[in-house]
Amino acid sequence: MSAPDDRGLRGGAVHDGRRFGLENNAIYRLLGRLAPGLCIDVGAAIGQSCTQILENSPEARVIAYEPFPGNLRQLTAGFGRKATIRAAAVADRKGRERFSVPFILPRASGALPMGYSGVGRLDRTAKGAAVLDVDVVTLDDEIPEHVRLLKIDTQGAELRVLNGARGLIARHGIDMIYLEFNGSLAILRLLDALGYVVFDSAYMIWPVRRYYRNWLSKSPARIVPGWQAMSQKPLSVGKMATIAWPHVPARGFAAYCAWFWANRIARVGMQTDLICIHRDFLPEVWDALYPVELVRAQTAE
Repeated sequence: MSAPDDRGLRGGAVHDGRRFGLENNAIYRLLGRLAPGLCIDVGAAIGQSCTQILENSPEARVIAYEPFPGNLRQLTAGFGRKATIRAAAVADRKGRERFSVPFILPRASGALPMGYSGVGRLDRTAKGAAVLDVDVVTLDDEIPEHVRLLKIDTQGAELRVLNGARGLIARHGIDMIYLEFNGSLAILRLLDALGYVVFDSAYMIWPVRRYYRNWLSKSPARIVPGWQAMSQKPLSVGKMATIAWPHVPARGFAAYCAWFWANRIARVGMQTDLICIHRDFLPEVWDALYPVELVRAQTAE
C-alpha cells in the first residue's frame, strides 16, 4: 500500500471515492482519523449528521443550521448541549425567504419522529405545499474561523450555500466539504475554482417507471445490472433506496454530469454525496488514511 499521488488528482474531474471506503458516509470515519475541529452542519434535519460527527470525532465543535420547526424540536432535544443550534436556513444572502416543505412524516417511522421532513427547501415560488417564512443567513457572516468540515444538504440550494461561503473559504479556510449532489455542473465548477478536489461517494438509487425494465414489472428493479449494490436504506418519503456503486464511464465534469442526468432521466432516481477536499489539505488526509508506519511496513514486505 502507498499513499495516493496527488498529481493524478487533476482538476475538472469527479474522482472515484472508493479510496475512502465503500460504505455510505465514509467521510465521517475519515473525520475520526483527523484532529478535531469546527464542523458545520447545514440542513441538519433531526441531527443524523451531528450524530455521525460526534460519534467519530467526540471533541469536535458542531454548529447545526435547520429552519423547519418540525425538525428543530428533535434536533434541539437531542443536541442542545452538544452542538450550537441555529434556527435558520443558509444561502448566499441574509434576510427572510419562503421555505417549502412538500412532505411531512405523518407518523413515527423507525428512528424518524412524526412531523419530520428531510425535503424542505428554499423556494420563492412554492405553491400547494406547507410553506413558511424563515430566517436566512450566510456562512460568510456567521463563521469567523477555520472549519474542518462543512456538510450541506439543502435540497437544491447547495450552490447558494457555497456562494455564501466564498469569503469564509478565502479568509479562514474549509478543509473538507460534504454535500448532496444531483448533477449540477455549476457546483462542480465552483468547487474546482475554490481549490477543491472532488470525489464521489456511494450512490443512493431508487427505482422509477421510466426505466424500460420496469414497464411491465410489478416489482421495479432497485438497481441497474452491473452496478455494485451495498445495502438498502429507507427514504423519508416512504421509498426504499439502494446504496450502490455504479459504473461511471467518464469523470470529466461535463461528461460526468451528462452521464448523471441521462441515468436520472431514463433509468433510476439517483444522487450521491460529494467528498470535496481542499488541495492544501490533501496531504493531511493521506497521512490519516495511509500512516507512514503502515506504508513502510507493507513496503518492506
